[in-house]
Amino acid sequence: MWRRHSIAAKKASGDAAKSRIYSIIGKKIQMAAKNGADPRMNPWLEMVLDKARYHGLPRDVIDRAILKGSGQLEGEEMKEMMYEWYWPNGSAFLIKTITSNTNRTSSAVRTILTKAGGAMAEIGAVARQFQEKWLIVIDWMSIKYEDKWRELEKVEPFNADQLEMDVMELAISDVSIEDWTAEVYTEKADFITVRKQISELGYHIAEADLHYFADNTINLSGEDLEKFERISDALSEDDDVDHVYHNVNL
Repeated sequence: MWRRHSIAAKKASGDAAKSRIYSIIGKKIQMAAKNGADPRMNPWLEMVLDKARYHGLPRDVIDRAILKGSGQLEGEEMKEMMYEWYWPNGSAFLIKTITSNTNRTSSAVRTILTKAGGAMAEIGAVARQFQEKWLIVIDWMSIKYEDKWRELEKVEPFNADQLEMDVMELAISDVSIEDWTAEVYTEKADFITVRKQISELGYHIAEADLHYFADNTINLSGEDLEKFERISDALSEDDDVDHVYHNVNL
């Protein structure tokens, strides 16, 4: 009986996580589609659609988000909001949200953080302690081939040495390869071009977006670390929260 309950609980948790991913990516599609519904003419929409396909968003969810964002279907306007928060022991949060209701999102975020202690920071106070980095994550190699006049595709692990040589020829600022995952960093002006070039080389892109990395990190332990992780989990479970950045070593 316990085992069945445990499996059901894990499935419910997985379903909830999938629902949140679908929700946030749908909002990103809607925001990107403001600049045009055709991904061939809108590289930001093309990028988000790649992420949607990677996570298996249903076609109808994708189409509806594009129609809403491009104004072809009535929908609420999505906005990106950042929240900055100081927590005891020198830790800090930078919380990125995408929402159609800033009052609802602000209230939800503040409720989670206020219960945990700490204080809302002035705009830019936490953000200036983080660096903006445009990140492209590669997780495998995509090989296309023909079989009985059909074009098929298979995936296999990439060769780390070859990948490093390939991307070093591009306009990147840094590359890190670990545990069969490669992280490629670029400047904003080169991001779209580099992303396209990496895809054309046959590498599969799992993630491509702007991220924030703390200049200096701190260590927490014991109850402080447990409480910090509970706060992070609570924030990440909110449907309007896209990313939670922080300066704590985990």
